[in-house]
Amino acid sequence: MADDTKPTSAAAGAAATSAVARYQVADVDRAVLFYTERLGFALDLQAGAEFAAVSRGDLHLLLSGPGSSGARPMPDGRAQVAGGWNRVVLYVDDFDALVDRLQAAGTIFRNDIERGTGGAQIQIEDPDGNPVELHEASEGSTSAATGPDATSAVVRYQVTDVDRAVLFYTERLGFALDLQAGAEFAVVSRGDLYLLLSGPGSSGARPMPDGRAQAAGGWNRVVLYVEDFAAILDRLRAAGTPFRNDIERGTGGAQVQIEDPDGNPVELHEASEG
Repeated sequence: MADDTKPTSAAAGAAATSAVARYQVADVDRAVLFYTERLGFALDLQAGAEFAAVSRGDLHLLLSGPGSSGARPMPDGRAQVAGGWNRVVLYVDDFDALVDRLQAAGTIFRNDIERGTGGAQIQIEDPDGNPVELHEASEGSTSAATGPDATSAVVRYQVTDVDRAVLFYTERLGFALDLQAGAEFAVVSRGDLYLLLSGPGSSGARPMPDGRAQAAGGWNRVVLYVEDFAAILDRLRAAGTPFRNDIERGTGGAQVQIEDPDGNPVELHEASEG
C-alpha cells in the first residue's frame, strides 16, 4: 500500500505471508459500510476519502479511492476501474440465510447459485461493481481438502491453461501447489492466501445467466508483500514477465503490478519502515 497516508501495512496487520487483495472504489465511506455491515468485515484503518483497509479472518481487503496511489492511472493512461471477474471468495456457514439477507437489502447478484461437487457458490457485487463470491463448501469437497474455511483468505482467478498458471505461481512467485484437478482447477497458496485457478469447464468459470463469460484480467488483484522487492523485480523481468506500470512510491512503501500468463494482475509491494 504505497497509498499516500501512513504505512497501512503495519497498521492493518499485513505482512509478507498475509493475504491481501485490492479493490477500486469511488466512495470509500460507502464501500466501508457495505463490507462491514453486510459481509461482516472489520474496519482496520481509514484515511479520509482516499483509502481504507478492512479485514475478515485472514483476508485484508484494501479499498482504494480516487487520489490514492493504488488507484493511479497506468503509464499509457489506462484507468484502474472497479469490476472485472477476479474476486475474493467468502466461505460462509449460513449460505442460504446470508443470500436471503443480501437480497432483502437490495444487493446486486450477478448469477444464480451454482452447485457442484465442491459445494454452492454465487456472486454478488459491492456498490462499485466489484465481485464477491459467497461459497458454501460441501462435506469432503476440495475446499475442505485444501484448507480454506470461514475465516480463510481466498481469491479466484480465471485461467485458460491450469498447468501453465500453476507453473507461473509456484516457480515465479513462490506459491505452493495444494491441489490440482486435471485441466479444470487448481489451488495454490502463499502464506495465508489461497488462490483458486479456474480453468475452462470448472464451475467457477461458468458463464453468467445473460451469457457473459468470466474472463481473466481486470484490475482487482492480490497483493504480495515481499522483502526482496528489487531482486524479485529483476528476476521477473529476466523471465519476460509483463509489467503493467512503473514502481509507484509513497509514504506506505513501493508497489508495482505484473501480469500472470492470462493477464490477471498481481501487485508486488514493499512496505516502508514503520
